[in-house]
Amino acid sequence: MNVHPMTEDDNRPKVATKPIENLAEAILIGLEDGYRGIQIFGRSGDGKSYASAYLSTHLQWLTQPAPTCWVSIPRRTNASDNVFYKVIQGGLKLSYYPGAAAIDRLAQINDRISNDCKRAGTRRFILFIDEAQRLSADDYDFLANIDDAVGIDGFRLFCVLVNQSDDTKAFGEKGRAPVTKMPPHVVRRFFMAEHTFRGLEGLREIAHALSRYDSAEHDGVTFSAHFAPRAHAEGWRLTNQAKEFVAALNEIRQEAQLTGASDLAMMIFELALKRLLVNVAACKENFKEFTQGEIKEALLRAGYLKLEAARSSQRHP
Repeated sequence: MNVHPMTEDDNRPKVATKPIENLAEAILIGLEDGYRGIQIFGRSGDGKSYASAYLSTHLQWLTQPAPTCWVSIPRRTNASDNVFYKVIQGGLKLSYYPGAAAIDRLAQINDRISNDCKRAGTRRFILFIDEAQRLSADDYDFLANIDDAVGIDGFRLFCVLVNQSDDTKAFGEKGRAPVTKMPPHVVRRFFMAEHTFRGLEGLREIAHALSRYDSAEHDGVTFSAHFAPRAHAEGWRLTNQAKEFVAALNEIRQEAQLTGASDLAMMIFELALKRLLVNVAACKENFKEFTQGEIKEALLRAGYLKLEAARSSQRHP
């Protein structure tokens, strides 16, 4: 039997939570409305990068076939067209000459997108751009060049631009220009649709996320059954402990006098679940269910208060 992924760094089953489903719906609405892009905003730790990568490889949510690509924008000191196209080439897994001119890189990107669309029998290509808050106004012009080139070949580019809204370096005085300073041709392409990506909100979304651990399997056994086989055989399910999770969260927030957004960051949820399953359920003799105190401790040890303190003073749409 292989090592269980939750005992390593891969702490979650590869499934869609409600926030991911909401993101997919927002993208579909943008596609239906004929837009060429959508701006996604979310705080650090909410799971936006995982969500965008998940949707780029699990395509069942699409109502029409479309090839996809996922790319992450690094922090750069050189914001030239050549450097931008090189980043996109990397996301498309294209080989290239280090000294290639920008125009040649653009042509290669266009050829790849057009050929992928032809093979899929569709006119639409979806490009997921993570860390999009790092894009400069010039970068958006370079992205428009790709859009123009693809359009000339008879295809359409749709960009999902995923922004970390509490990245003060990107949105500060020296960061990206506000949308009011962007040229109209950039705004009409990439800024017409928006969606706020949040962590898990309320009992229903937490219960839904917990249920993923009750259904996702590794080596034919669900995640919850693997770590608590006896309790699982007797009818225990993680889903049924959503109320204890909400109660533990409320208790922590009240004790710390936290205000503002109360959605649970996916990063904290995953780390808490790992501790509960791997270090509590699997190690506790005659385990039956988690107590509210155990859940509270797991959330605290996952860094809930530290992350909330760091995020509370940052911008969030």
